[in-house]
Amino acid sequence: MLTSDVKVAALGFVPVAVHFDLFDTLAKIEGPASGEDVLVAYRSSKGDKAENNVPCLRLVQDTLYAMSGLGFVDIAGDDLYSANAITKHLATMPSAQHGALHFTTEALLGAAFLMKKLKADNFEYPFKELETPYQYAYHSMGQEELAKQHTYSIMAAEGRMDSFNHFMVGKFMKTNTAPDRLKAFGYDLQSVLNEAGNGVPATMVDIGGGRGELLLDIKAAYPDLQPSDLVVQEFNQDIIEIPGITLATWNYKEDTPQPIKGALVYHLAHILHNLSDLEAARLLQKISEAMGSHSRILIHEFAKNANYAKMHSAMIALYAGRERSAVEWRQMAALAGLKVTFEAYPEFGEGLIEMRKL
Repeated sequence: MLTSDVKVAALGFVPVAVHFDLFDTLAKIEGPASGEDVLVAYRSSKGDKAENNVPCLRLVQDTLYAMSGLGFVDIAGDDLYSANAITKHLATMPSAQHGALHFTTEALLGAAFLMKKLKADNFEYPFKELETPYQYAYHSMGQEELAKQHTYSIMAAEGRMDSFNHFMVGKFMKTNTAPDRLKAFGYDLQSVLNEAGNGVPATMVDIGGGRGELLLDIKAAYPDLQPSDLVVQEFNQDIIEIPGITLATWNYKEDTPQPIKGALVYHLAHILHNLSDLEAARLLQKISEAMGSHSRILIHEFAKNANYAKMHSAMIALYAGRERSAVEWRQMAALAGLKVTFEAYPEFGEGLIEMRKL
């Protein structure tokens, strides 16, 4: 148990490994390589640019050693390392490296200040979304302007949002497409689409849908859907166009109603677990008020089980959010005048909760 606990410090070296492309570099080297071999290969890959961004040999050696302790690379001898399956996965799936960077930068910082935040507030809990351990970390570091901002705003100010957006596009690994996942749950999306017509629109709205990955999956499976049927609502200035998708602006955090009324489906994919119960209920109420009798909300979130306890903890530390159980989803639905009409909670991967108006 002690060995497992002390690996937390090794996580602090993950951003170093990502910054200096150590996973990519080691994966390209055939056979075991020393820290010096990796450093030479890194310098060679960067050419003239390397002169402004070169780690010292000891930093490379200690970072590789730390990564071996995490299982991200294999140790093959004294200062000898080789790529394993995880190394190669990280090298071939850049979004996974961005994800590792997120959880060892933002999440690790928030976790380090969680107890300090609780003690400072006499253990007041749950946290509020602008008063999480992450904000408290910046307060403790004397960065008061950042400490007053939402976690995403802090990340933007720190130049971290581009990396985070890359993570959200590909996540840690390739999974089934959204239509395949729904089909595996026994959810009949085709029957839902068949309801369109005679005054019922085929409109699907993905709220906070990023670069449109979910709707692009659906469009690939149902090519008859038109761009006007598929709407991503975002409030991200970096996203200006999604081919084949209609991009609309809505900041659900502001005191404005859902502008698209009576859509066939409103998707919420990994949005509600970023929100406190109060903020999640408010968002569901806004959508509920826009829904018609034919409308439904499809919530794509992880199940609240042992496999996602760490994710649950990260959502708390960063956003005052949380994963939710079946009971909690029903309570949340009732607060918004909705009822749960379909639910699937797999052990691994995204689950599905459908809500419709009472």
